Amino acid sequence: MSSVSRKIWSLSVGIDCYRDARIGRLRYSVDDAAAFHGALENTFGEGDLDAALLKDSDASLRAVRREIGERIASGAKEEDIVLLFFAGHGSPETSSGVDRVSRYFVLHDTEYDGIFSTGLSMERDFVHLLGRLQASTVVVFLDSCFSGAAGGRTFEGPVLERLARTTRAPRDFELRDELGVGRMVLSACDDFQVAREDPSLGHGIFTHCLLEVLTRSTDDPTISVLALYDAVATDVARRTSGRQLPVLNGRARMLRIPVLRSTNRHSGTRSE
Repeated sequence: MSSVSRKIWSLSVGIDCYRDARIGRLRYSVDDAAAFHGALENTFGEGDLDAALLKDSDASLRAVRREIGERIASGAKEEDIVLLFFAGHGSPETSSGVDRVSRYFVLHDTEYDGIFSTGLSMERDFVHLLGRLQASTVVVFLDSCFSGAAGGRTFEGPVLERLARTTRAPRDFELRDELGVGRMVLSACDDFQVAREDPSLGHGIFTHCLLEVLTRSTDDPTISVLALYDAVATDVARRTSGRQLPVLNGRARMLRIPVLRSTNRHSGTRSE
C-alpha cells in the first residue's frame, strides 16, 4: 500500500487485434496495458484506486470516451491523480488539406478508411477529454507512434498515403499550452520514429522501460515526472541505439506521481 494520500484514477488501454482487417495486428499491446494496470492494483488498496482496463474488443472509441469523459471526470477530485495508459496503433491522417495533419490513436473499432471519424484525435478529442478532468495531476503514457512508418505501432491511413506521394506536412506533436498546467504526456517516441515491440521482453520497449523505472525499489513513495522521463528515455535510447527517443509534452510545476509495485508481468513472459 502506497503512502500517497490522494486517490488514483486510471484507465489502461491495450489493443492487439482490430476489427478492420486492414489494420495490422500487434503482439504485446494488451500485455503492456495489463502490466501497467496490474502494477497499480498491486500497489493500492480498493479505497485508494479506481482503475479500469480495456483490451481489444472492449477498447472501442465509445468505451474510451466514457471511461475518461464520464467515469473519471465525474469522480476524480482536484487533489486526485489521474494516470492514463495507451498501447496500440497510432496513425497520421489528413482531414482538411495537406497542412492539417492530425494524429489519431487507433481503437478496436477504428476504420481504416475513416480514421477521422472513428479514431481518437490527439489534438481534438483527447485534449477535450482531458479538459473535463478536475484533477490537478494528469499523466498520460502513450506507447504508440504516428510516423506511418513500417515496423512499429503505427500505419499510414489512406488519405495521407495519397498525399505523401507529392508532399508531407509537419507532424510535430506539440500540446504544451492545449493540455493545461499539471497535464503531461510521455510518448514512446517522436513523430518521425517508430514505437518498437521486442519479443525478448514480451512488451513494447517503452512500456518495459517505463515499468522498470516505476517499480524500481526506493524509499520515496513518489517520483518526479521529469526524473521518470529522463530514466525511461535514457533506457529506451540505449536499447534501440538511439532509433527511438521518448518525448515529454505538457506543463507542470514539480509534478510527482506514485511509484508502483511490480507484478513481474513485464519481465518478458507473455501473458495468456
